[in-house]
Amino acid sequence: MIASGVALTALALCAVVVVALLAGEESAEEPVQRGLLKAVVVALPVAAGLYAARSPRNARFGYMLIGAGVVWALTALAETSESLPYSVGRVAAWLIFPLLAYLMLAFPTGRLTGRVDRVLFGGIASLVALLYIGSAFFVEQYPAQTPWTACEAACPPNAFLLVSSEPAVMEDLVRPVRELLAVLLLGGVSAALVHRMRLASALGRRTHGPVLTMSIAYSVTLIAFVVARRVAPGAPAVDVIGVLWALCVPGIAVAFFLGLLRRRLLAAEVLERVSLAVAGRVDRVELRDALATALEDPSLDVLCRERATGRWRDTGGQVTAPPADVAGRRAVTLLHDDGVPRAALLHDRSLSDDDELLESVGSMVLATLEHERLEQELATSLSRLERSRKRIARAADLERSRIERDLHDGAQQRLITMRIRLSLAEEQMRSDPARGMKAVHDVGDEIDLALDELRSIAHGVYPSLLSDRGLADAVRSVAAASPLPVCIEVSAVGRYPPEIETAVYFTCVEAIQNAIKHAQGATEIRVVLRTAKHSLRFEVGDDGAGFDPPVGEFNGGLRNMRDRMEAIDGRITVDSAPGRGTHVRGLVLLT
Repeated sequence: MIASGVALTALALCAVVVVALLAGEESAEEPVQRGLLKAVVVALPVAAGLYAARSPRNARFGYMLIGAGVVWALTALAETSESLPYSVGRVAAWLIFPLLAYLMLAFPTGRLTGRVDRVLFGGIASLVALLYIGSAFFVEQYPAQTPWTACEAACPPNAFLLVSSEPAVMEDLVRPVRELLAVLLLGGVSAALVHRMRLASALGRRTHGPVLTMSIAYSVTLIAFVVARRVAPGAPAVDVIGVLWALCVPGIAVAFFLGLLRRRLLAAEVLERVSLAVAGRVDRVELRDALATALEDPSLDVLCRERATGRWRDTGGQVTAPPADVAGRRAVTLLHDDGVPRAALLHDRSLSDDDELLESVGSMVLATLEHERLEQELATSLSRLERSRKRIARAADLERSRIERDLHDGAQQRLITMRIRLSLAEEQMRSDPARGMKAVHDVGDEIDLALDELRSIAHGVYPSLLSDRGLADAVRSVAAASPLPVCIEVSAVGRYPPEIETAVYFTCVEAIQNAIKHAQGATEIRVVLRTAKHSLRFEVGDDGAGFDPPVGEFNGGLRNMRDRMEAIDGRITVDSAPGRGTHVRGLVLLT
């Protein structure tokens, strides 16, 4: 909104002057031509500035270009016949020089980044402030033959004159010196632009090409105009060159617009090529090749950081040093995932100027690497789940075999013995009822033992207390039989599906038994059960000696616990280290 208001102000000011020109006493043809020239000089920079201001990266440049259009609109005042507005318009025409120089050097961000650029602009600004605008207080007339005013001999007097008469030094020394310095500084600006073009990336050269071409044209025509006016004052060729120089001002604005437009089109093309290249399944080498081709940078490489070890690896999988700026042609753009460095683009230093493009490409790189990581984790999880299911099925078979063996060797044999003893008791009842009654009574004791044995077998399959009273009481019963003190904390734990209660119960039992067997020096076991935010969490910890948990797959009891939790889509972690005990933590989502 602010940019649009400033732009409308500049155009309105220019329109007022154009109307004044058309209403003047001169012939109709010349005022129309000069009015159109003024309108073009103002309208094109303002339009290009509005386009640039649409992008956050170029907004500063766009606002400055619009502001320059407002200042250049003041040059239209030089067409009036009044002394003060005429003098303001002539002074405003001198401001075209430093403003254009700044815009050429600061394109496309609106900031001077190099020391040479700042020195050049500082020299131009000082030159215009001291020897051009400063001379307005000591000259009776402004230089003739300028494209910014139509008057020649009968121009209005200088309203800013502070002395009674113009000193001779102004025409003999100040004017030649300032024009010579202007030529030298313009040459320096052109040389700086050519040097920047040589150092730019292939994409950057396409963006800066139109600006460089028009900037050199502007510098050449201005130098030619200054020289021609000095060598052949009054010659028609001076007026022609002056018009060409004036037309270069909107020409540079058009070049700014074309440069920004080409940059956006090129950025869209690069992103399209990268997205098409990474649309399918690609490895890191293919990703690097796609980026190098799209960004036209053969030296580009993608460095990835391992989450577990924190080591950096290049595209070839070799361990490399952490990414950092290095001497020469290469720079580094770090890509972060949740604030942690995840990857880095090692690229040509010239690409650093286009941070917006690198940010977009970096987002695609992170998405591709994240997709690759998720695929690997999914494949690992599927493989682990398959092995876990096989182990669970094998464990179930073994458990059935154990139950069958226990029933055969224990309860079944006891029942067979009771059947025999009942037959003997039947025979004794016929011959000796007293001994027969005692034999029957002894068989009753055997029945009690058989029931106890069956209860013991059934408890190993599914604890009755777990089904009757729930998870918390079942764990308390295990803690009560522990030779080590067990502290239990329960928070908002209720009843859950049998498969969840069973998996959590046996995982806790396994963890408690492991602590009893292996936690050397432990004085206490702490068990925590709590429900919060649609999840059931548990922890079994001890203050024993601790150990170094295995990396990757668990073994033995740890693997059994993981298998039980994965069977109900739960998670389990083992936190331990020598000297600080062991903590087994689990999480089950409740849906």
